[in-house]
Parts: sequence; structure tokens; C-alpha cells
Amino acid sequence: MFEKFDEASNDVLAASRHECLRLRCTGVKPEHLLLALTRDPFNIAAKALATMGVVSDNVQSEIERAMKSTARLEPEPSIGISSMIPYSSITFDESVKKIFDRSNDFRLYFGRDKVAPEHLLLALVDLHDDGAMRILEELGSNLTFLRRQVLNLIAREDCLSPNAPAAKSTIITGIAEIVWQQLEGIASLQRLVDTTASSQPKLPDRSAVVLMVLLAYLPDFLMTQTAYQRYLLEETLKLLVKRTGPIEREVIATIVSGTAQNLRAECRSIVEHLWTQEYRMLSVPDEAEHEEIGGIIEDLWWTYSEEIALHDVFDEALDDHRRKQVLNLQKRKLEISLRLGKIKLALEDALKRCFLKRTMSA
Repeated sequence: MFEKFDEASNDVLAASRHECLRLRCTGVKPEHLLLALTRDPFNIAAKALATMGVVSDNVQSEIERAMKSTARLEPEPSIGISSMIPYSSITFDESVKKIFDRSNDFRLYFGRDKVAPEHLLLALVDLHDDGAMRILEELGSNLTFLRRQVLNLIAREDCLSPNAPAAKSTIITGIAEIVWQQLEGIASLQRLVDTTASSQPKLPDRSAVVLMVLLAYLPDFLMTQTAYQRYLLEETLKLLVKRTGPIEREVIATIVSGTAQNLRAECRSIVEHLWTQEYRMLSVPDEAEHEEIGGIIEDLWWTYSEEIALHDVFDEALDDHRRKQVLNLQKRKLEISLRLGKIKLALEDALKRCFLKRTMSA
């Protein structure tokens, strides 16, 4: 698993084990991983957390407070016993292992070769572990805003790179990797059955595996890439303004609208490619289905555009200490978050109907 982690992520894992040992624990929990993520101020995860006041000293204090509360309910350990725990025996508990697995999904959603600290943070937030969530809540973090902050910082770094991942290649390559992983798992199970001469279980064939992967992962790929491409365009426009001077609003509106249409067409191409190359159904989605999916993608694009505009106004109000306006803007940000949740459900439903209809008739 860890061969897919970049150097910064491996540093985070090592730091989490040191934090676990220093805090006299025997296994790394999500809260230790959260603390380790705050230690390096130069990674995106730490920067995103810092914007919400989640810094190492605060996280450490919350962990220690929780430990003291627990200690009052448990027998006092023998003096010095924790210092005898060897570093090599510090393991990751099951919830942390789930975070590692989920971080690999986020690596694929963003079209990366390696898991970075920001993917670990997104996975930690996504899985809602009680210990880590309690700390974030105690420190006043909003998880939805935290996710958006990570996305914004990723886009800010990538706008400086000529090799920022494209939506189509990211989704097609990512889906193919997940399909391959699942097929490898089934092949391993089949070898085990053959070796032990056990009764033959009913294993899914390739078409069934691809269908399950598409239904489980394609909505998240499309959601993530739509958000990422919108934030990437915003950061690119800001960089262009910084270098060349102000751009007329009409020109910016034309660029944003044109990119939305291009992304809609690209998503159609993605669905058709996955359908004909991976799933290999006899009939491709019809025009009405493409229009429905494309409309949802465009709705996502403009909702993220509204979120970005709102975020800029929110920051201005926060800087000027306009409390009443900040509260109103927070309410609008929550409304956008709810809207995004509904759009995701609509996308999942549209893809499910589209794919399963052909499965039933095949």
C-alpha cells in the first residue's frame, strides 16, 4: 500500500507513529494522524487546517484533554511502562487503515500518481472517525468548508503547472485502475479456491465488476473533477489578472461559460468511452440521457461558480469584521452545500438508471 504514498505522506505516517509514542499510546489512531498532518506547515493539508485554526498545539491539547478524561475512568498504568513500548511495535488501527484506502481513491479522483497529505486529510474527513471529528468540531471547523479549502489550495498550486490533470484522462485512467484492482482481487480469490479445492463461489465476471465500479466511483470522479476544473480555472484567471492586469467582466463570463460547455462535452465523451471501451454494451446512452447527465454537470459547474464568488465576498466581510453579513453569507454557503448534495444524488440516480436499464435488457 505505502508504495503509492509520496515522500510527504510517508513523513506524515512516520510523524503519526512518533506522536502516538510520545502521547503514550500503543496504536496510531486518526487523531494522531490529524496531529501529524498539522506538523509540516508547507503541505496543503496543514495549510487548509490552519485557515480554520486547526494547528498542532491546539490539536495536541485536545488529544491530551481527551486522554485525561479517559484516564479518570481507567486504572492508572504502571509508571514507565509506556516508555518501554518500542517504536517498531506501534501499528495503525483499523480506522487509520481505512483512511489509507480511502486516500488512494482521492489520489485517483485528482489524477495523481502518489497519495499526498491532502488526500489523507480528505479521506480522514470523509470517513468521519469519532476521535478526529470531535477534535475538529471542538476547534470550530466546518468539514464542508475544509474540503473546499483543500480543493482551492490544490487548484492554486496546479494553476502554476503546465501539466495539470485533465478531466477525461483522469477519469478514464482512474476507473481503469480501480477495475484492475477489483479483478486482481477476484483472481486471487479464484486461485485460493482452486488451491484449497473448496466449493466454487459465484464470482462476478468482468462486465459485472465494471458496472459496479462505474456505479460506485463514476459520480465521485465527475463531482471531484467538475469542482477541480472550476477552481483551477478561477485560480488561472486570478494569475492572469496578476500578470497582465484587469480583464473585463464580459470576457471572464465568456471564458467561464465556454469552459462549462467544453466540460459538458468532455463528460459526454467520457461516458461514451467508458461505455464502449470498458462496459462494451450494444447500445450507448441516448441523446436524452446525455442531455440529462450533461445538464447535471453544468448545474454543478455553476453551483461551484456561485460558491467561489460567495467565498471571495465572505473573506472580504470577515476581514472588515462585518459580523451580520458574515452570518448571512455562512447561511448561503450552507445552502450551496445542501444544493451540491442534492446534485450529487441526481447524478448518481441518472447514471444508475442509464447503466442498469441496459443491463436489464442485455
